[in-house]
Amino acid sequence: MAPELSNFDYDSSAHQQYSAHNPIEQYVLLAKGAKGAACLELIKQVLEAQGVYVFGELLAMPNIEELQNGTNASYYNTLNLFAYGTYRQYRENEAQLIQLTPPMRKKIQHLTIVSLAIKSKCIPYSELLDELDIKNVRVLEDLIIEAIYADVIHGKIDQKNKQLEVDYAIGRDIRKGNIKQIVSTLQEWSDSCETILSCLEAQINRANTEKQKRIKHKEAIEQEIANLKKAIKTQAVESDEAMATDACREVVGGLDLRKKSTKSKSLKGCGTGKSGSK
Repeated sequence: MAPELSNFDYDSSAHQQYSAHNPIEQYVLLAKGAKGAACLELIKQVLEAQGVYVFGELLAMPNIEELQNGTNASYYNTLNLFAYGTYRQYRENEAQLIQLTPPMRKKIQHLTIVSLAIKSKCIPYSELLDELDIKNVRVLEDLIIEAIYADVIHGKIDQKNKQLEVDYAIGRDIRKGNIKQIVSTLQEWSDSCETILSCLEAQINRANTEKQKRIKHKEAIEQEIANLKKAIKTQAVESDEAMATDACREVVGGLDLRKKSTKSKSLKGCGTGKSGSK
């Protein structure tokens, strides 16, 4: 059940778009003016509301914080449980909490699956059955399917190995005391990324150096091949020229021999003629 928002200006399209991505925001706006019974009713509404799975902003409201020390502390405790707790913790502290409606119970069970998925991407049925206080596997699988359709988790049911394989899970509220630990974890992750990046850069530089060496080696070989081709071509030309010169000499030599032979014959003929006349 969505709360009435007639007292607030919700005509801005940008505001509506932001609210669609942040469903808790409309309840935070309502909480600013809520007192007494209206504040308690607002908490019940937000715990039942579809698509609302984070509650930190509402818990931080001054009028909500006031509830933790009064007669209605069970409402604050229940809201706090939905922000940070699990269904097991609900069963262990049921006396200090409000009675859950079926939509509330299903939501805290979905959030419990999210908490388990943060610790492990493969959750055995046995652990889920115990944490969610479910006795029947079929009921468990129906609950998981509902969580997937609600976009609370993404994954698949492995019936053969009796486990839930989670690929994605929504984020939950973070306690202030856990912020330092998260910052430390992120810093370690950042340092690891920097180390990996440095290694990659070193490998890239090494690869580029090897590439330049190979390019220069290739260019040297290509230049050597070009020089060899040029030398072979020059030798071939010189050889052809030498052969042509030799051929010319042979032809000229032949012509000289023929001329000398012809001249000798002419001289002999002339000598024979003179002898006859005598």
